[in-house]
Amino acid sequence: MEGADPGRKETVTQAGAEAPAPTPPVDAPVAPSVAPSVAPPAAPPATGDTARAFDSEGKQLDIPFQVTPAKPAPTPAPDPFPARPTPKVVIVNGKIVQEWQAPEESLALVNPVKDHPDAVANGREWYLQRCADCHGKQGKGNGWLSKGVFKPPTNLASQMVQANSDGELYWKITNGRSPMPASRIRFTDEQRWEIVSYLRTFKP
Repeated sequence: MEGADPGRKETVTQAGAEAPAPTPPVDAPVAPSVAPSVAPPAAPPATGDTARAFDSEGKQLDIPFQVTPAKPAPTPAPDPFPARPTPKVVIVNGKIVQEWQAPEESLALVNPVKDHPDAVANGREWYLQRCADCHGKQGKGNGWLSKGVFKPPTNLASQMVQANSDGELYWKITNGRSPMPASRIRFTDEQRWEIVSYLRTFKP
């Protein structure tokens, strides 16, 4: 062009043409690529009962689990030791004297499950869970833990024990006496009465 500086180079851009993108410097930082967020798969619907649990952010979770009946505590079969001797029977005023006497008010307690058809079977299940380890499966004081306590367990099939009223047996099961633990928390009222019904099946 006339009058143009011969040492000057001009860049001519045609109409409608896009200017080339500038090339970044070699040392320019490159932004890291970010993977698109993916939503976690939906949890399957809970089956059975659910327990309350919380994640690290305090959100409540529904954790499915199945509730199964309690299993009886394992007790060797047959009982490992000979039956305990039956206590000596002493009768005063026509009544057998107890080595462990329940309070008089327990005499007024009546077994509400005495005639229930499942009382004995249920009582056996509870007895095997808590009592058989010391008293033995047949109640003869010869369970596998009977040698490990400072006071040997009583033979529940003995005449002395069976002379207790249902209310007296219930009171003793409920309150316990060292080393025998109380069962008022472990078993419901009805379950303790069912244990009484099962104790009545023991024979000397």
